[in-house]
Amino acid sequence: MKKALIIVGSIIGLLVLVVVIYLAVMGMFSSPKVTEKEMGPYCFVYEDFTGPYQNTGPVFDKVYKAMTDAGIKSTLGIGVYFDNPAEVPAEKLRSQCGAIYDIADSAKVAKLLPTYKLGKIEKKTFVVVEFPIKGAMSYMIGPAKCYPVLDKYFTEKGMKAAESFEIYDMPNKVTYYIMAGR
Repeated sequence: MKKALIIVGSIIGLLVLVVVIYLAVMGMFSSPKVTEKEMGPYCFVYEDFTGPYQNTGPVFDKVYKAMTDAGIKSTLGIGVYFDNPAEVPAEKLRSQCGAIYDIADSAKVAKLLPTYKLGKIEKKTFVVVEFPIKGAMSYMIGPAKCYPVLDKYFTEKGMKAAESFEIYDMPNKVTYYIMAGR
């Protein structure tokens, strides 16, 4: 009986250790830093989405597929998020899900209209937090780690957030959590 408890305890301990290591690799214990930097301009193709932000993945996939089918190469995804999930019911959260394109692809992009919409974010100084993409879990951990840091920054500066968007930089494996202040 004692030997069985030791084996079970060892297995549980090992599983806990594996989970902790996995979460550490995914960035759970990181301390994101806020910077102010100039970013943009960004031209992007998108589709509107209303509902829980965690359900946006298929919308991004659909836009990427349409762009690829049209011969447009994009390695930068973009999500524009209009509502604070702490203040707005999940089913009413509004977002734009899409991908950034090179202006040289404008003629190809035009073929995606009116099925998809076009957006532009002008070049300016934004408040930014970078978070590494280590796997699918990074897309869940990132917002939980980065938005509180951004909120604290805005509070300390006496500013209000005007807009929020995320850029998913696939080649560099990083998500940029970006806010403009007013």
